[in-house]
Amino acid sequence: MSSLVYEFPLNEKCRNYLRLNELLKQIEQCRKLNAPGQATALFKALLDALELLERCDLRSDLAKDLDQQNARLEAWAQVPGVDATALQQFSRKLTMLSQQLPRSARLGQTLREDKLLTAVRSRFAIPGGLCSFDVPQLHHWLHQPAEVQQQDLERWVGQLSLLRQGLDMLLTLWRESSQFSAQQANAGFFQDSAENTNMIRLRLPTEQAVYPVVSGNKYRFTIRFMPVGNTDIGNIDFELADIK
Repeated sequence: MSSLVYEFPLNEKCRNYLRLNELLKQIEQCRKLNAPGQATALFKALLDALELLERCDLRSDLAKDLDQQNARLEAWAQVPGVDATALQQFSRKLTMLSQQLPRSARLGQTLREDKLLTAVRSRFAIPGGLCSFDVPQLHHWLHQPAEVQQQDLERWVGQLSLLRQGLDMLLTLWRESSQFSAQQANAGFFQDSAENTNMIRLRLPTEQAVYPVVSGNKYRFTIRFMPVGNTDIGNIDFELADIK
């Protein structure tokens, strides 16, 4: 039976991590521009990431969390049968990123100064605002050779490389270190303590006609399972993992 995993952040820092990670995945999926409409999707994801980075400077938080995960790797090194070489390589990468992030320029700073991105950004809020008469600069760029477009794309995406590497490593470690445990929501409702929890993960069978709605803060969280269609809600068996 296949399953579906839902992830819910319980603080603003983790919420920003997950949103940026999703935007960076969208950018990666669109960066080859090998299908109609991908250019618009790529610019939207790139500019959304830029706007999110303007609201918060994640460098110190991300560096601190990477350092914390690096300390935990030392405990893993004592586990019998662990690949010590791979663990050391991973630890060195974590150390490098945690040191480079605080020293780097403010994330997205160069993107803010790009003339084409500035022109596109100013029209995105207008429905259909990327027509050729709205942004002739974009119309010109879209008809440049693929090599020219890819050079620009690599330059834009490259400026977020350090952020992408750090987020990928942190979220991978968080997800792989979390252990699911069986739980039951009585009449579709469940609550628990959230002390020091960054994110919770829920796993449900894909065929189950419910979806979770989560609310919480740094002290507690609640899960309410909602029906798809007219399904009645009874006791819901699910799996839960918390990430601290």
